[in-house]
Amino acid sequence: MSNAPFLPRAALRLGFLSLAPLAVSALVSLSQHRGTAHLAVLAFSIYAALLLSFLGGVRCGFEIMRAPDAPNAMRLALSAAPALSAWLLTLVIVLVPSAIPAAAAYAGLFSAQYLWDHRSAIDAGAPAWYPLLRQVLTGGAMIICLIIPLATALHRI
Repeated sequence: MSNAPFLPRAALRLGFLSLAPLAVSALVSLSQHRGTAHLAVLAFSIYAALLLSFLGGVRCGFEIMRAPDAPNAMRLALSAAPALSAWLLTLVIVLVPSAIPAAAAYAGLFSAQYLWDHRSAIDAGAPAWYPLLRQVLTGGAMIICLIIPLATALHRI
């Protein structure tokens, strides 16, 4: 018998659904049409930053639930770090088209967020299934993030 926690269907379905815009925009970046590929990378970057902002908000919520009267200021600040980094990366990608290959760095930001979630989610009050859900979804997001450098290597962007 498996020791893996049961993943609620709604969380799993919504989690995969939340990856769809990231995947679609990454796949469209492979378009033969340079303008379309470029817009897809911009959409990808904005949505990656949005996902990381959401995950940071979840972490912030866990911290507030963990210690409602005295949340740890460092944990609150760290919950915003991946999102702020992602928005800065997005700004660079939008303003400096030659920086588009740097979009692969979103994979690192998703990885950093996952490592923190994996190490501390249960202590922070997350349900037992949350780390597994994050592992699956983060793995998917990181694989999707690698499509952008492929598009760049194929000279689509």
